[in-house]
Amino acid sequence: MKIKAFTLTELLIALAVIGILIAILLPVIFNIMPDQNALMAKRAYYAIQTVTGQLINDESCYPNKTQALEADVRDGFDDGYGYADCIMWGGKFNESYIDNEDANSKFLTLFVNKLDLKNNNTDNSVNLGGDTTYEFQTKDSMVWTAQNMELEHSNTNPSIEFMIDVNGPDKPNCKSPTDTDGTNCDKKKDFDRFTAKIYADGKIDILEEWAQKAVGIDFDITGSDK
Repeated sequence: MKIKAFTLTELLIALAVIGILIAILLPVIFNIMPDQNALMAKRAYYAIQTVTGQLINDESCYPNKTQALEADVRDGFDDGYGYADCIMWGGKFNESYIDNEDANSKFLTLFVNKLDLKNNNTDNSVNLGGDTTYEFQTKDSMVWTAQNMELEHSNTNPSIEFMIDVNGPDKPNCKSPTDTDGTNCDKKKDFDRFTAKIYADGKIDILEEWAQKAVGIDFDITGSDK
């Protein structure tokens, strides 16, 4: 009985065909894989929306003062006073409410307290120490930096910004093609930082285009485009 087998030439041709197919399919497979940074950006934005909504509607911490006298009117998060029923800022942890107006520390204290931090924070309030930024990390390894804090009542358009690094200390650390640390960030999947601006009335703006698309309901999570 004669046994048939592949010749060396046939084997080489088969390997060449397989190699060509792999070269064609690998970019396709890569493009249909979920964009992890975009998914994390959506997760961060959902957390910001949730916490901001909870705080702006918390009458014990931010009572509605739109009908107060002009000098006492407050617009949501620009209210820095403590109240007896406001947990983590003037209530339950203190015998009497805080009578110092510090809108930045109040908002950050309440905001950070609602997030799942990587390292447990036992402080009752966020101590800014006169700094213009405040950084912390959540258990999903995202690094949050509060910056450009202008929640003072005297400001015409009070707001605070968070810079979120969705993959933590990992590179490339960029939010646009022109914002790089020497690393190639020409593809959308390279972007790993974005800025969320929260206004005193609870409105939220995302400043970077890639993150705007990532948090949109019609965003393609495969990130197939560059």
